Amino acid sequence: MSRVLLNWKVHLFALIFVILSEAIHNIPVGPFPLAGAQITFTIFPMLFAMAFGVIAFLLKLIDRKTVDSATPFIGIATMWLIAKLAIGIGPRLDDMREAGWAFVLQEFGNLGMALLAVPVAVFVFSMGKQAIGASFSKSREGSIALISNMYGLNSPQGQGVMGAYIVGTVLGTLFCGILASIVIGLGIFDPVALAMGAGSGSASMMIAFLAPLELAYPDRWEELQAVASMSNLITAATGIYFSMFITIPVCRWLYKIFDGEGRYKRKLAKKAAKSGKPVEVQEFAAETPEQAADLPKPSLKEVWIERAEVLVFSGIFAIIGNWIFTARHATASVVGPLESAFALLIMAVPVVLGCLIYDLVTAKTKINLPAIIYISLIGIILGIPGMPLAQQFIVADASFGLLPLATPILAYAGISLGKDLKAFKEQGLGIIVITLLAFTGTYLGSAIIAHIYLSMGS
Repeated sequence: MSRVLLNWKVHLFALIFVILSEAIHNIPVGPFPLAGAQITFTIFPMLFAMAFGVIAFLLKLIDRKTVDSATPFIGIATMWLIAKLAIGIGPRLDDMREAGWAFVLQEFGNLGMALLAVPVAVFVFSMGKQAIGASFSKSREGSIALISNMYGLNSPQGQGVMGAYIVGTVLGTLFCGILASIVIGLGIFDPVALAMGAGSGSASMMIAFLAPLELAYPDRWEELQAVASMSNLITAATGIYFSMFITIPVCRWLYKIFDGEGRYKRKLAKKAAKSGKPVEVQEFAAETPEQAADLPKPSLKEVWIERAEVLVFSGIFAIIGNWIFTARHATASVVGPLESAFALLIMAVPVVLGCLIYDLVTAKTKINLPAIIYISLIGIILGIPGMPLAQQFIVADASFGLLPLATPILAYAGISLGKDLKAFKEQGLGIIVITLLAFTGTYLGSAIIAHIYLSMGS
């Protein structure tokens, strides 16, 4: 109770931001002509939730202590989102098997972002290890959770993923809508391949990539929407594992062979010589996941108190957000607080079990996989038809919208961003360019691989 009282301001502001953001709801923009293409995109409530946090800090409504308190809440709040995505995968495993290798192979298109973004980050902007955090994915909620578990959000990698997250939230849907419109206008790609590429990211990014496809191919809209949803499903099922075991190691390897650290230090030295003042280099306790695993950790009791606090409050905020969201959504039936609360209790099963297994494995072995890995695996298994209570898990998954679960995460992220504004400013144009290159590399890489596979099969 004393801990909750200590963090009351964080939770109160997060609640206010969630209610205001969901009340504003989705704001569609377009279509409008730009460079010969019809541009359309949507502004989602989560953008407002993040913006409110930054504005509150700039207006000094939130102090630095509150900002620091919110940082670890982000990774914990994402557990609800991971659980929902995982439970939704179980009933569709057969569909995924029947979808063909095109859906699986296009996941390797995610390497396109690393191959595009890391060299530019190192050779053009001389970024530090922030380049790794910004280049391995589209930097959405799952990516934050992964980096938070592997390095910590106060690390350079954490600064990179948070910087990319800001850029993606503010510019992502606009950029994705413009990029998709231009690529469609080229007439090079099979629209099915573009639909696959559209699904290789978060739900909001998928919608942004799909909107131009609906305008270009209205007669094939249902087919393309189904293809994108399947691609998004496979990305949700494999994205965390692909990032952890393939993309992040590739980014680290590229950063090393390009002498990223040396270029970064030389940039700092030049800056210091030019200004005549020493440039402070912030020291971080952990530079690799292995080093992070060896750092002193809070007691298990303290860990569970923090988890329980954040899961309860973020869950309540999501329930309120889901109620408002479904009430405002034209095609959705209203999901009341009691129904949402029951659904969240169901989703709590993989969250709690996943955390318990994570604690047990890390305590008894040297294995240090993120907790969200266990949460996702358990969620997938519990949602497989034929498993005990599988139907209840499936119904619970359907009761909760994806975006309302993301809004509390953005509310905490917005509050936390106050301490990162200086670092974000220092990353400047570089973080914007790297983030947009990551988006471009993922979309085009996935679409190219899918297009080649589909062309070989035709």
